Amino acid sequence: MIIFGLFGKTGCGKTEILKELKKHHPVVDIEECANTRGSVLGDLYHLRQRNQEEFEKELDKQIKKAEKEGYCIVEYEGRKIGGVEKLKISGLFANLNNYTYKILIDCPYECQINRLLNQYLPKNEYEKRILISKFELLRNSLKREEILKAIDEIIKLIEKDEYYNAAILIEEKLYREHYMRTIRKIQADLIVYNDDLNKSIKIIDEFIKSKLADR
Repeated sequence: MIIFGLFGKTGCGKTEILKELKKHHPVVDIEECANTRGSVLGDLYHLRQRNQEEFEKELDKQIKKAEKEGYCIVEYEGRKIGGVEKLKISGLFANLNNYTYKILIDCPYECQINRLLNQYLPKNEYEKRILISKFELLRNSLKREEILKAIDEIIKLIEKDEYYNAAILIEEKLYREHYMRTIRKIQADLIVYNDDLNKSIKIIDEFIKSKLADR
């Protein structure tokens, strides 16, 4: 099966792009299978992350469906997905060598931060307490002093409703190292600067169709 992988920094719009591509292409949506947004804060608010058995069952369904088409598009998540409780991802999508084509998504920094802000911004005091509790839980599972200090600062910013500054710190201290590690390992077959979602989708759609036509 031909695998088109979407790679890029957290908040660059990979999930939105995948959602639109799903209308015209077979997609294996790992986040949907796990019922999480994929990051350390992926199961916030209304989401209940699935357990390993449930996750593998849903993933297997989507893989079998895609195999009938001979190709799929998937957002690269690494070897594990989820918050404090991690779900192991099958070797098919965990191994970078299995991706036939690698599509790197980039975007303006301001767009990245605003996307993170929209994703995590609590709607009320109840959700605010949930958000803070997630960081407290995350803090208890980590050991690096630098990260622990960053989490303490993030909690203080949330307490003061300084969500934009909190989003900047979340991206810089919790996400950047993880996604940059992957980006450095790949050689992209296509790089898309996602400052316009519709334009980005069109570019990726045309790229996929051209590669399938060459087969």
